[in-house]
Amino acid sequence: MVSEGNDNIQVVLTKPLSVDGDVAADYKAPNLVQRMLSLIRNIRPGSDLTNFQLPPLFNIPKSQLQCFGESAYCFSKNLLQQCNNAENSLDRFTSVVAWSISTTRSPSFGVAPYNPILGETHHVSRGSLNVLLEQVSHHPPVSALHATDEKENIELIWCQQPVPKFYGTRVEAEVLGKRQLKLLNHGETYMMNSPKLMIRFLPPRVDWIGKVKISCQETGLEAELCYITSSLLGRRGEHRVKGKIYQSSSMKTLYEVEGYWSSIVKAKDINSGKETIIYDAKEVFSELKTPIVKDLQDT
Repeated sequence: MVSEGNDNIQVVLTKPLSVDGDVAADYKAPNLVQRMLSLIRNIRPGSDLTNFQLPPLFNIPKSQLQCFGESAYCFSKNLLQQCNNAENSLDRFTSVVAWSISTTRSPSFGVAPYNPILGETHHVSRGSLNVLLEQVSHHPPVSALHATDEKENIELIWCQQPVPKFYGTRVEAEVLGKRQLKLLNHGETYMMNSPKLMIRFLPPRVDWIGKVKISCQETGLEAELCYITSSLLGRRGEHRVKGKIYQSSSMKTLYEVEGYWSSIVKAKDINSGKETIIYDAKEVFSELKTPIVKDLQDT
């Protein structure tokens, strides 16, 4: 956020969202459940909420572009680098699956970032990684991300358009658009989609649900992941993901993938039965630091 006064520019940056929200840092709207129910009282089940205006009271001091970009540049362990440095195509593909899981982060219930204006941009550099985001459409809302890592020779192109719909006791936001991750040193391109964001009112909770498919045409490897919400009485933080990695030509399953995207995800080798941790959320998200503005010229 930027404020101007007396010819001085004051820039206020907020702490990155953690893998499961940060209760201590995130803003909370007062009387949350009552206010949410009052907002949706006159909305019909199945209604498209794309143009629904959320009162400022429910906004956290962060732009949607920044939240989107944090998935690419906020980490403690660089999984993109791990994807590039893996020894063989199967290990690289497994690392891409882990990176895809790492982009899954839950916001706090009942609050949302500010909608970007048309043409708004967000630019962050971290080491050799450069990330640029732009709001390319307002109605419908479409955000675009382009990231390059010159040292690792990696390129990431990612567009998303959230389409939220109301279903009485919950809101489900389908995220349209594809992610394209290129490991240029290996001549490999990975295509993948995003899960759906689910907001349930009673009991209040936020989770990711639905299927994600990851494919690499050059190696013929594919993965199918299913994000599963826990039962209504399930414990907070039970964010399950399960699926498989397989060879597309023969449909032969190579690994079974299962775990919790908010903690540990393992891959089981079908031939040997050996289990390996492919994703540890604590390693990726521990001690996330707030970005620092070094150049105010373009702020």
